[in-house]
Amino acid sequence: MEKLHKLIRQTIANYQLFQLKRDQWKNIEELRRIQFKKLKAVIKHAYDYVPHYHKAFSSAGVKPDDIRSFEDMRKLPLVSKQDIQKNYNEFITRGIDISRFPSRNTSGSTGTPLKIVSDPYPSPGSSKYPFFECGVKLRDNFVTIWGRATSITWGSRFTRLWGALSETIVPLFPEEKLISVLRQIKPDVLLTFPSVLLSISSYDLSGISPRLIFMQGEMVTSHCRYVVKKKFGVDPFETYGSVEFGNMAFECPEHFALHIVTHNVHIELLDEGGEPVAPGERGEIVVTGLHNYMMPLIRYKIGDIGTQTDEKCPCGRSWPLLKSIEGRANDLIVLPSGRKISWLYLQRYIFYDPDLQKDPFCISQYQVVQERRDRIVMKVVKGLNFDPSLLLRIKNNIEKFFAEQEEKIEVVIKVVEEIPMTRTGKRGAFISKVIQP
Repeated sequence: MEKLHKLIRQTIANYQLFQLKRDQWKNIEELRRIQFKKLKAVIKHAYDYVPHYHKAFSSAGVKPDDIRSFEDMRKLPLVSKQDIQKNYNEFITRGIDISRFPSRNTSGSTGTPLKIVSDPYPSPGSSKYPFFECGVKLRDNFVTIWGRATSITWGSRFTRLWGALSETIVPLFPEEKLISVLRQIKPDVLLTFPSVLLSISSYDLSGISPRLIFMQGEMVTSHCRYVVKKKFGVDPFETYGSVEFGNMAFECPEHFALHIVTHNVHIELLDEGGEPVAPGERGEIVVTGLHNYMMPLIRYKIGDIGTQTDEKCPCGRSWPLLKSIEGRANDLIVLPSGRKISWLYLQRYIFYDPDLQKDPFCISQYQVVQERRDRIVMKVVKGLNFDPSLLLRIKNNIEKFFAEQEEKIEVVIKVVEEIPMTRTGKRGAFISKVIQP
Protein backbone atom coordinates (compact mmCIF):
# COMPACT_ATOMS: atom_id res chain seq x y z
CA MET A 1 0.00 0.00 0.00
CA GLU A 2 2.85 2.38 0.82
CA LYS A 3 4.40 1.80 -2.62
CA LEU A 4 1.03 2.59 -4.20
CA HIS A 5 0.79 5.85 -2.23
CA LYS A 6 4.33 6.80 -3.34
CA LEU A 7 3.40 6.13 -6.94
CA ILE A 8 0.24 8.24 -6.62
CA ARG A 9 2.18 11.10 -4.99
CA GLN A 10 4.82 11.04 -7.69
CA THR A 11 2.23 10.90 -10.47
CA ILE A 12 0.54 14.00 -9.02
CA ALA A 13 3.91 15.73 -8.62
CA ASN A 14 4.83 14.95 -12.23
CA TYR A 15 1.56 16.43 -13.46
CA GLN A 16 2.09 19.54 -11.32
CA LEU A 17 5.60 19.84 -12.71
CA PHE A 18 4.16 19.70 -16.24
CA GLN A 19 1.66 22.44 -15.33
CA LEU A 20 4.37 24.72 -13.92
CA LYS A 21 6.68 24.25 -16.89
CA ARG A 22 3.76 25.02 -19.22
CA ASP A 23 2.19 27.91 -17.31
CA GLN A 24 5.40 29.83 -16.52
CA TRP A 25 5.32 31.25 -20.08
CA LYS A 26 1.70 32.46 -19.89
CA ASN A 27 1.11 36.19 -19.63
CA ILE A 28 1.01 37.74 -16.17
CA GLU A 29 -2.75 38.42 -16.33
CA GLU A 30 -3.45 34.71 -16.86
CA LEU A 31 -1.12 33.77 -14.00
CA ARG A 32 -2.91 36.22 -11.71
CA ARG A 33 -6.28 34.76 -12.74
CA ILE A 34 -5.12 31.24 -11.84
CA GLN A 35 -3.63 32.47 -8.58
CA PHE A 36 -6.75 34.38 -7.53
CA LYS A 37 -8.96 31.35 -8.19
CA LYS A 38 -6.76 29.28 -5.85
CA LEU A 39 -6.73 32.12 -3.31
CA LYS A 40 -10.53 32.38 -3.23
CA ALA A 41 -10.83 28.60 -2.74
CA VAL A 42 -8.48 28.44 0.26
CA ILE A 43 -10.13 31.50 1.87
CA LYS A 44 -13.59 29.97 1.54
CA HIS A 45 -12.35 26.66 2.99
CA ALA A 46 -10.69 28.46 5.92
CA TYR A 47 -13.85 30.46 6.68
CA ASP A 48 -16.09 27.38 6.50
CA TYR A 49 -13.92 24.80 8.28
CA VAL A 50 -11.08 26.40 10.30
CA PRO A 51 -12.21 27.85 13.66
CA HIS A 52 -9.62 30.64 13.90
CA TYR A 53 -10.33 32.08 10.47
CA HIS A 54 -14.10 31.90 10.87
CA LYS A 55 -13.82 33.95 14.08
CA ALA A 56 -11.18 36.32 12.71
CA PHE A 57 -13.02 37.03 9.47
CA SER A 58 -16.31 37.51 11.31
CA SER A 59 -14.67 39.93 13.77
CA ALA A 60 -13.32 41.90 10.81
CA GLY A 61 -16.76 41.90 9.19
CA VAL A 62 -15.48 40.01 6.15
CA LYS A 63 -16.91 37.01 4.31
CA PRO A 64 -15.20 35.09 1.48
CA ASP A 65 -17.45 36.76 -1.15
CA ASP A 66 -16.06 40.15 -0.03
CA ILE A 67 -12.64 39.22 -1.43
CA ARG A 68 -13.06 40.30 -5.05
CA SER A 69 -9.49 41.39 -5.79
CA PHE A 70 -5.96 40.99 -4.50
CA GLU A 71 -6.29 44.41 -2.86
CA ASP A 72 -9.23 43.08 -0.80
CA MET A 73 -6.79 40.73 0.96
CA ARG A 74 -5.90 43.70 3.17
CA LYS A 75 -9.34 43.34 4.78
CA LEU A 76 -8.16 40.08 6.34
CA PRO A 77 -6.11 40.10 9.57
CA LEU A 78 -2.45 39.16 9.64
CA VAL A 79 -1.32 35.97 11.42
CA SER A 80 1.95 35.43 13.31
CA LYS A 81 3.66 32.29 14.57
CA GLN A 82 2.87 33.43 18.11
CA ASP A 83 -0.85 33.57 17.22
CA ILE A 84 -0.71 29.96 16.04
CA GLN A 85 1.23 28.75 19.07
CA LYS A 86 -1.31 30.27 21.44
CA ASN A 87 -4.31 28.66 19.71
CA TYR A 88 -2.77 25.82 17.72
CA ASN A 89 -5.84 23.60 17.37
CA GLU A 90 -7.91 26.56 16.16
CA PHE A 91 -5.79 26.64 12.98
CA ILE A 92 -6.48 22.99 12.09
CA THR A 93 -9.38 22.08 9.80
CA ARG A 94 -12.29 20.75 11.85
CA GLY A 95 -12.82 17.01 12.00
CA ILE A 96 -9.36 15.80 10.95
CA ASP A 97 -7.03 13.59 12.95
CA ILE A 98 -3.67 15.34 12.60
CA SER A 99 -1.82 12.15 13.55
CA ARG A 100 -2.83 10.72 10.16
CA PHE A 101 -1.30 13.54 8.13
CA PRO A 102 2.29 14.56 7.37
CA SER A 103 3.82 17.16 9.66
CA ARG A 104 7.12 19.02 9.92
CA ASN A 105 8.61 21.44 12.40
CA THR A 106 9.94 24.86 11.39
CA SER A 107 13.53 25.69 12.31
CA GLY A 108 12.62 28.24 14.98
CA SER A 109 15.01 30.83 13.51
CA THR A 110 12.53 33.56 14.52
CA GLY A 111 12.52 32.23 18.08
CA THR A 112 9.19 30.44 17.60
CA PRO A 113 9.32 26.84 16.32
CA LEU A 114 6.09 25.57 14.85
CA LYS A 115 4.61 22.23 13.81
CA ILE A 116 3.02 22.37 10.37
CA VAL A 117 0.40 19.79 9.33
CA SER A 118 -0.01 19.42 5.58
CA ASP A 119 -2.02 17.63 2.93
CA PRO A 120 -0.87 14.06 2.16
CA TYR A 121 -0.07 14.82 -1.49
CA PRO A 122 2.60 17.21 -2.73
CA SER A 123 2.04 20.78 -3.83
CA PRO A 124 3.93 22.43 -6.68
CA GLY A 125 6.11 24.16 -4.11
CA SER A 126 7.33 20.86 -2.69
CA SER A 127 8.27 19.48 -6.12
CA LYS A 128 11.67 19.85 -7.73
CA TYR A 129 10.42 22.32 -10.33
CA PRO A 130 12.99 25.08 -9.54
CA PHE A 131 15.86 22.61 -9.77
CA PHE A 132 14.77 21.22 -13.13
CA GLU A 133 14.44 24.78 -14.46
CA CYS A 134 18.04 25.46 -13.49
CA GLY A 135 19.46 22.45 -15.32
CA VAL A 136 19.16 19.49 -12.93
CA LYS A 137 18.77 16.15 -14.74
CA LEU A 138 17.18 12.92 -13.48
CA ARG A 139 20.53 11.15 -13.81
CA ASP A 140 22.29 13.67 -11.55
CA ASN A 141 23.75 12.69 -8.21
CA PHE A 142 21.75 15.18 -6.12
CA VAL A 143 23.15 15.78 -2.62
CA THR A 144 21.50 17.82 0.14
CA ILE A 145 23.49 18.75 3.25
CA TRP A 146 20.81 18.99 5.94
CA GLY A 147 21.28 20.15 9.51
CA ARG A 148 18.62 17.88 11.01
CA ALA A 149 19.88 14.66 9.42
CA THR A 150 21.62 12.22 11.79
CA SER A 151 22.98 9.77 9.22
CA ILE A 152 23.47 9.54 5.47
CA THR A 153 20.29 8.62 3.60
CA TRP A 154 21.17 7.31 0.17
CA GLY A 155 19.06 8.12 -2.84
CA SER A 156 17.54 5.28 -4.84
CA ARG A 157 18.11 5.02 -8.57
CA PHE A 158 14.67 3.39 -8.87
CA THR A 159 12.93 6.69 -8.03
CA ARG A 160 14.23 8.00 -11.36
CA LEU A 161 11.97 5.49 -13.11
CA TRP A 162 9.00 7.44 -11.70
CA GLY A 163 10.43 10.77 -12.84
CA ALA A 164 11.70 11.76 -9.38
CA LEU A 165 15.18 12.92 -8.39
CA SER A 166 17.41 10.51 -6.51
CA GLU A 167 18.43 12.65 -3.54
CA THR A 168 21.12 11.71 -1.01
CA ILE A 169 20.83 13.44 2.37
CA VAL A 170 24.12 14.12 4.19
CA PRO A 171 24.24 15.31 7.83
CA LEU A 172 26.12 18.47 8.67
CA PHE A 173 29.34 16.76 9.75
CA PRO A 174 32.38 18.76 10.93
CA GLU A 175 34.10 20.36 7.93
CA GLU A 176 36.88 17.82 7.35
CA LYS A 177 34.57 14.82 7.63
CA LEU A 178 31.96 16.52 5.45
CA ILE A 179 34.55 17.17 2.75
CA SER A 180 35.71 13.54 2.91
CA VAL A 181 32.11 12.31 2.50
CA LEU A 182 31.49 14.64 -0.44
CA ARG A 183 34.67 13.39 -2.15
CA GLN A 184 33.31 9.86 -1.92
CA ILE A 185 29.81 10.75 -3.13
CA LYS A 186 30.98 13.14 -5.90
CA PRO A 187 27.78 15.22 -6.17
CA ASP A 188 26.66 16.60 -9.51
CA VAL A 189 24.27 18.92 -7.66
CA LEU A 190 24.74 20.33 -4.16
CA LEU A 191 22.02 21.93 -2.02
CA THR A 192 22.84 23.47 1.36
CA PHE A 193 23.02 26.59 3.52
CA PRO A 194 25.26 29.49 2.39
CA SER A 195 27.18 29.34 5.69
CA VAL A 196 28.12 25.71 5.04
CA LEU A 197 29.63 26.62 1.67
CA LEU A 198 31.53 29.50 3.26
CA SER A 199 32.93 27.33 6.05
CA ILE A 200 34.23 24.57 3.74
CA SER A 201 35.62 27.02 1.20
CA SER A 202 38.73 27.52 3.35
CA TYR A 203 39.69 23.86 2.87
CA ASP A 204 41.11 21.84 0.00
CA LEU A 205 38.06 20.82 -2.04
CA SER A 206 39.84 18.88 -4.76
CA GLY A 207 37.71 15.99 -5.98
CA ILE A 208 34.48 17.91 -5.29
CA SER A 209 33.19 19.58 -8.44
CA PRO A 210 29.39 19.90 -8.54
CA ARG A 211 27.95 21.16 -11.80
CA LEU A 212 25.19 23.06 -9.98
CA ILE A 213 25.01 24.57 -6.48
CA PHE A 214 21.81 25.72 -4.76
CA MET A 215 21.67 27.77 -1.56
CA GLN A 216 18.69 28.04 0.76
CA GLY A 217 17.68 28.59 4.39
CA GLU A 218 19.81 31.69 5.05
CA MET A 219 20.39 35.09 3.53
CA VAL A 220 22.67 34.90 0.49
CA THR A 221 25.23 37.72 0.62
CA SER A 222 27.24 39.06 -2.30
CA HIS A 223 30.37 37.90 -0.45
CA CYS A 224 29.05 34.33 -0.29
CA ARG A 225 28.26 34.35 -4.01
CA TYR A 226 31.75 35.61 -4.76
CA VAL A 227 33.46 32.99 -2.58
CA VAL A 228 31.40 30.09 -3.97
CA LYS A 229 31.96 31.14 -7.56
CA LYS A 230 35.70 31.56 -7.02
CA LYS A 231 36.08 28.25 -5.15
CA PHE A 232 33.79 25.98 -7.17
CA GLY A 233 33.84 27.77 -10.52
CA VAL A 234 30.04 27.87 -10.79
CA ASP A 235 27.53 30.65 -10.21
CA PRO A 236 25.29 29.46 -7.33
CA PHE A 237 21.49 29.58 -7.42
CA GLU A 238 19.40 31.04 -4.61
CA THR A 239 16.08 29.44 -3.70
CA TYR A 240 13.54 30.80 -1.23
CA GLY A 241 11.30 28.42 0.66
CA SER A 242 10.09 27.33 4.06
CA VAL A 243 8.65 24.38 5.93
CA GLU A 244 5.28 26.13 5.89
CA PHE A 245 5.05 26.62 2.11
CA GLY A 246 7.77 24.61 0.35
CA ASN A 247 9.61 26.32 -2.52
CA MET A 248 8.18 29.80 -3.01
CA ALA A 249 10.69 31.47 -5.32
CA PHE A 250 13.84 30.62 -7.22
CA GLU A 251 16.64 32.12 -9.23
CA CYS A 252 16.78 31.03 -12.87
CA PRO A 253 20.00 30.74 -14.94
CA GLU A 254 19.84 34.48 -15.70
CA HIS A 255 20.54 35.20 -11.99
CA PHE A 256 18.42 38.35 -12.35
CA ALA A 257 15.99 37.93 -9.44
CA LEU A 258 13.83 35.30 -7.72
CA HIS A 259 10.75 34.07 -9.59
CA ILE A 260 7.72 33.80 -7.26
CA VAL A 261 5.78 30.61 -8.04
CA THR A 262 2.30 32.12 -7.85
CA HIS A 263 0.61 28.75 -8.38
CA ASN A 264 1.84 27.92 -4.87
CA VAL A 265 1.71 31.14 -2.83
CA HIS A 266 0.44 34.70 -2.70
CA ILE A 267 3.15 37.04 -1.38
CA GLU A 268 2.72 40.57 -0.04
CA LEU A 269 5.47 42.97 1.06
CA LEU A 270 4.29 45.34 3.79
CA ASP A 271 5.72 48.28 5.72
CA GLU A 272 5.60 48.63 9.52
CA GLY A 273 2.05 49.99 9.26
CA GLY A 274 0.84 47.00 7.25
CA GLU A 275 0.63 48.92 3.96
CA PRO A 276 2.09 47.57 0.69
CA VAL A 277 5.56 48.89 -0.18
CA ALA A 278 6.50 50.16 -3.61
CA PRO A 279 8.77 48.13 -5.91
CA GLY A 280 12.37 48.44 -4.74
CA GLU A 281 11.40 49.24 -1.13
CA ARG A 282 12.11 46.84 1.71
CA GLY A 283 9.07 45.20 3.26
CA GLU A 284 8.07 42.37 5.56
CA ILE A 285 7.11 39.27 3.61
CA VAL A 286 3.55 38.03 4.26
CA VAL A 287 2.52 34.74 2.66
CA THR A 288 -0.76 32.96 1.92
CA GLY A 289 -0.40 29.30 0.98
CA LEU A 290 -2.63 28.02 -1.82
CA HIS A 291 -2.46 24.24 -1.34
CA ASN A 292 -2.54 23.27 2.34
CA TYR A 293 -6.16 22.67 3.30
CA MET A 294 -5.33 20.79 6.52
CA MET A 295 -3.71 23.83 8.15
CA PRO A 296 -4.28 26.89 5.94
CA LEU A 297 -1.97 29.84 6.54
CA ILE A 298 -3.51 33.11 5.35
CA ARG A 299 -1.59 36.42 5.47
CA TYR A 300 1.10 34.71 7.52
CA LYS A 301 4.04 36.81 8.76
CA ILE A 302 6.87 34.47 7.88
CA GLY A 303 9.48 36.71 9.51
CA ASP A 304 11.56 37.68 6.46
CA ILE A 305 12.36 41.00 4.82
CA GLY A 306 12.61 41.39 1.06
CA THR A 307 12.27 43.71 -1.91
CA GLN A 308 10.07 43.21 -4.96
CA THR A 309 10.61 44.52 -8.48
CA ASP A 310 8.28 45.12 -11.41
CA GLU A 311 11.10 44.49 -13.89
CA LYS A 312 11.00 41.51 -16.24
CA CYS A 313 13.57 38.73 -16.16
CA PRO A 314 15.45 38.27 -19.46
CA CYS A 315 14.53 34.55 -19.36
CA GLY A 316 10.95 35.38 -20.40
CA ARG A 317 9.16 33.60 -17.54
CA SER A 318 6.12 35.54 -16.39
CA TRP A 319 6.31 34.82 -12.65
CA PRO A 320 6.57 38.08 -10.64
CA LEU A 321 9.96 38.77 -9.10
CA LEU A 322 11.52 39.21 -5.69
CA LYS A 323 14.66 41.26 -6.20
CA SER A 324 16.21 40.07 -2.95
CA ILE A 325 15.65 38.38 0.39
CA GLU A 326 17.34 40.55 3.00
CA GLY A 327 17.20 38.40 6.10
CA ARG A 328 14.84 38.12 9.02
CA ALA A 329 12.46 40.87 10.07
CA ASN A 330 14.45 41.38 13.30
CA ASP A 331 17.83 41.61 11.50
CA LEU A 332 18.06 45.29 12.40
CA ILE A 333 20.67 47.31 14.25
CA VAL A 334 19.13 49.62 16.85
CA LEU A 335 21.29 52.75 17.05
CA PRO A 336 21.81 54.65 20.33
CA SER A 337 19.37 57.30 19.04
CA GLY A 338 16.69 54.60 18.68
CA ARG A 339 16.79 54.63 14.88
CA LYS A 340 16.84 51.22 13.21
CA ILE A 341 18.90 50.27 10.15
CA SER A 342 19.50 47.01 8.31
CA TRP A 343 22.67 45.22 9.41
CA LEU A 344 23.42 44.79 5.70
CA TYR A 345 24.87 48.31 5.73
CA LEU A 346 27.86 46.81 7.54
CA GLN A 347 28.58 44.33 4.77
CA ARG A 348 30.18 46.88 2.48
CA TYR A 349 32.64 47.78 5.24
CA ILE A 350 33.43 44.14 5.95
CA PHE A 351 33.65 42.57 2.51
CA TYR A 352 34.67 45.41 0.22
CA ASP A 353 38.13 45.72 1.73
CA PRO A 354 40.62 45.45 -1.19
CA ASP A 355 42.65 42.68 0.50
CA LEU A 356 39.53 40.62 1.25
CA GLN A 357 38.43 41.02 -2.35
CA LYS A 358 41.78 39.62 -3.49
CA ASP A 359 41.73 36.73 -1.01
CA PRO A 360 38.13 36.00 0.07
CA PHE A 361 39.18 32.82 1.91
CA CYS A 362 41.15 34.59 4.66
CA ILE A 363 37.94 34.64 6.76
CA SER A 364 36.29 31.21 7.12
CA GLN A 365 33.21 32.16 9.19
CA TYR A 366 31.83 35.35 10.68
CA GLN A 367 28.93 36.55 12.79
CA VAL A 368 27.87 40.06 13.79
CA VAL A 369 26.22 40.36 17.23
CA GLN A 370 24.64 43.53 18.59
CA GLU A 371 24.96 43.15 22.35
CA ARG A 372 23.74 46.62 23.28
CA ARG A 373 22.68 49.72 21.41
CA ASP A 374 26.22 51.05 21.79
CA ARG A 375 28.19 47.81 21.30
CA ILE A 376 28.62 45.43 18.36
CA VAL A 377 30.82 42.33 18.38
CA MET A 378 32.02 40.70 15.18
CA LYS A 379 33.18 37.11 15.60
CA VAL A 380 35.64 35.80 13.02
CA VAL A 381 37.06 32.34 12.34
CA LYS A 382 40.46 32.44 10.64
CA GLY A 383 40.70 31.18 7.09
CA LEU A 384 43.62 30.56 4.77
CA ASN A 385 46.27 33.32 4.63
CA PHE A 386 44.61 35.11 7.54
CA ASP A 387 45.81 38.70 7.98
CA PRO A 388 45.21 40.21 11.46
CA SER A 389 45.56 43.76 10.11
CA LEU A 390 42.38 43.18 8.10
CA LEU A 391 40.35 43.06 11.32
CA LEU A 392 41.61 46.45 12.45
CA ARG A 393 40.63 47.97 9.10
CA ILE A 394 37.14 46.41 9.34
CA LYS A 395 36.72 47.77 12.90
CA ASN A 396 37.83 51.27 11.86
CA ASN A 397 35.63 51.27 8.76
CA ILE A 398 32.50 50.25 10.71
CA GLU A 399 33.14 52.79 13.48
CA LYS A 400 33.68 55.49 10.85
CA PHE A 401 30.34 54.57 9.25
CA PHE A 402 28.52 54.97 12.57
CA ALA A 403 30.32 58.24 13.29
CA GLU A 404 29.09 59.59 9.96
CA GLN A 405 25.58 58.73 11.16
CA GLU A 406 26.35 60.74 14.33
CA GLU A 407 26.04 57.55 16.36
CA LYS A 408 28.68 56.33 18.82
CA ILE A 409 28.96 52.53 18.82
CA GLU A 410 31.86 50.45 20.11
CA VAL A 411 32.94 47.78 17.62
CA VAL A 412 34.81 44.75 18.97
CA ILE A 413 36.39 42.11 16.70
CA LYS A 414 36.92 38.68 18.28
CA VAL A 415 38.82 35.79 16.69
CA VAL A 416 37.12 32.52 17.70
CA GLU A 417 37.73 28.86 16.94
CA GLU A 418 34.20 28.21 15.71
CA ILE A 419 30.80 29.84 15.40
CA PRO A 420 28.22 27.33 16.70
CA MET A 421 25.37 26.24 14.49
CA THR A 422 21.74 26.11 15.53
CA ARG A 423 20.14 22.70 15.97
CA THR A 424 19.00 22.83 12.33
CA GLY A 425 22.48 23.49 10.98
CA LYS A 426 22.19 27.22 10.32
CA ARG A 427 24.69 29.90 11.30
CA GLY A 428 23.06 33.29 11.60
CA ALA A 429 25.22 36.01 10.07
CA PHE A 430 23.57 38.57 12.39
CA ILE A 431 22.19 38.23 15.92
CA SER A 432 20.49 40.99 17.85
CA LYS A 433 20.34 40.89 21.63
CA VAL A 434 18.57 44.24 21.53
CA ILE A 435 15.53 43.22 19.44
CA GLN A 436 13.98 40.11 20.92
CA PRO A 437 12.29 37.60 18.51
